[in-house]
Amino acid sequence: MSSKRKWDQAGPEPGEADGPSAKATKVEDGKSASEAAAAAAAIAAKIAAQFANSGGPISGTKDPHDGDYTQDIDINDVRNRYLLTKGATQQQIHDETGASVSTKGVWYPDRSKATEKDPPLYLHISATSKEMLDKAVAKINELMALDMGPLVEDKTSRVRERRKWPEEKIPIGIDSIRNFNVRAKVVGPQGMFVKYIQQETGTRVQIKGQGSGFVDQETGHEHDEPMFIHVTGPDEQQVQRAKALTEDLLEVVRAEHAKMKTILQQQQMELHQAQAQYAAYSAYGVCMLHSCPSLLRASSLWHSSCLYTILVCIFMRCICSRFHV
Repeated sequence: MSSKRKWDQAGPEPGEADGPSAKATKVEDGKSASEAAAAAAAIAAKIAAQFANSGGPISGTKDPHDGDYTQDIDINDVRNRYLLTKGATQQQIHDETGASVSTKGVWYPDRSKATEKDPPLYLHISATSKEMLDKAVAKINELMALDMGPLVEDKTSRVRERRKWPEEKIPIGIDSIRNFNVRAKVVGPQGMFVKYIQQETGTRVQIKGQGSGFVDQETGHEHDEPMFIHVTGPDEQQVQRAKALTEDLLEVVRAEHAKMKTILQQQQMELHQAQAQYAAYSAYGVCMLHSCPSLLRASSLWHSSCLYTILVCIFMRCICSRFHV
């Protein structure tokens, strides 16, 4: 059994496409479009008539809760409609002017799609006197002209808001010496110390300043200040707790730094003593050569590198005896 796919079926005959049914469809489409346009025009005319008659006593059917004076203001295409439709805003207008404000209608991105039953979004103002009504209209016009700034959130403003968090700068105050990496000692193995403070306090801890390796995105280079620890967080108590933990960590690092500095000074002193002993042994060897003529004659036959080798051996022996090797 063979089945034909939809795109395998034969198309209509050339004359069928323009048959009576197609013409009827076109007529109905044109009629519906014209009816929609006429309905939109009728709604616009009705709202315009309301605006024309507003400001005085209303004739005909009216809301029993309305005052003697009413007015409707179209806000469907107003940028600040989000502010005007808030209950807090309408309550503020009522407190300042005495007039009542309510939201009616429906917001349409395309107002031509409005119907008589659901007109475009507008504010309905009701007042007991003409003075109250005028004050309320003036206040609404003022809010409509208010500059609300960008509706879309600006990422730069969000970054600036983050920078308003409480922060602390703790100077490290440790000079760099041989075999002692200050940043590595503060951060800890694989960042262990900094990560611990962050997890315990919920803050952000960063090493900044000269020699920290932290590059500022705005300037493109390190801070000109000496190395310091920057702590920031959403809560002041969290920042202070992180500061206390950071100062405890720096005390340990400073103690280790002082111990290393003492060891280096001792090694430097022992090196100077060894150099002085080497100089003394060298002078003694030269004196021995000059005091013994046979040794002096024999030494003239040596290559100069041999004498240098002897002196180096003397120096190495001195060093080994000094360091108990």
